[in-house]
Amino acid sequence: MPRARRVVRYVPMSIQPLPIKRTRNRRREQLIAVAAEFFLHHSYDAVTVEMISARAGISGPGLYRHFQNKQALLIAVLEEPTQAVHEAARRIGETTTEPEAAIVEMVESHIRLILQGPPSTLIFTKNEHALPEHDRRRIRREMALYAEEWVSVVIPLRPDLSEPEARLLTQCVFSMLNTAAILKKGLDEVSIIFIMRQAALHALLGRGAL
Repeated sequence: MPRARRVVRYVPMSIQPLPIKRTRNRRREQLIAVAAEFFLHHSYDAVTVEMISARAGISGPGLYRHFQNKQALLIAVLEEPTQAVHEAARRIGETTTEPEAAIVEMVESHIRLILQGPPSTLIFTKNEHALPEHDRRRIRREMALYAEEWVSVVIPLRPDLSEPEARLLTQCVFSMLNTAAILKKGLDEVSIIFIMRQAALHALLGRGAL
């Protein structure tokens, strides 16, 4: 007899910023946010320190008080949000006993992050060639560990899937959410959250779970 699924209903999320460490320094946070937009829409080589500084409203030398160079800024753009969302997922996995409740929290945590700024995975894919090898490997590992937090929760929820299938499903949901985050023009925040949350949970929990 098929296992009964609990109904996961939509409850409006209160989007609060994830506790990213860079918030201690507003100017540094501003530089990272501006650089993230540039690195998402332009190649690393096409972006200059002067472009970032001008958009942030500071002098070129002012940027170097926070970052050694443009490459260090790119690393911060990629690494700090990834670390924050990974820490959040790990905390959810450690403190939430019900897998279904855990995956809902992880989805909401991911949505909070990508509503704060461009998804770091999209920026990474576009600009990883500009990273030193050791930094590229470290960031890739952080992203992989974050994905595994999701996979460890999806597996018990989806006994119909093999482990490789659960891993692929997780990556598909990441891609869907990350891409949707930059295609949200014309929608209010409540609608964006509802659609993204519903689509992710529908995919992760299986058809008919919502």
